[in-house]
Amino acid sequence: DKVAASFLALVEIMDTLREKCPWDKKQTIQSLRSNTIEELYELIEANIEEDWEGIKEELGDILLHVLFYAKIVDFQKREMADVAKKFEQLEGSS
Repeated sequence: DKVAASFLALVEIMDTLREKCPWDKKQTIQSLRSNTIEELYELIEANIEEDWEGIKEELGDILLHVLFYAKIVDFQKREMADVAKKFEQLEGSS
């Protein structure tokens, strides 16, 4: 499925960045905090403006941040799947 393949490609990109990029290597959950807040504000701004392309772009940035945090705290693939399962639980409760 295209969505799963795209997500796995993004995970691989994050793995590569975390291993090889000096800036990415040194990041911590604390150092990312202000960048994450900035991305959320950018998403809200795109939402207010009903800028659908902007919303899509900012959601991608936020997804990358989620993966970055997961990588920093060293989630294993199974643990990351457990995080994703939270969505299944939400879906079942609605």
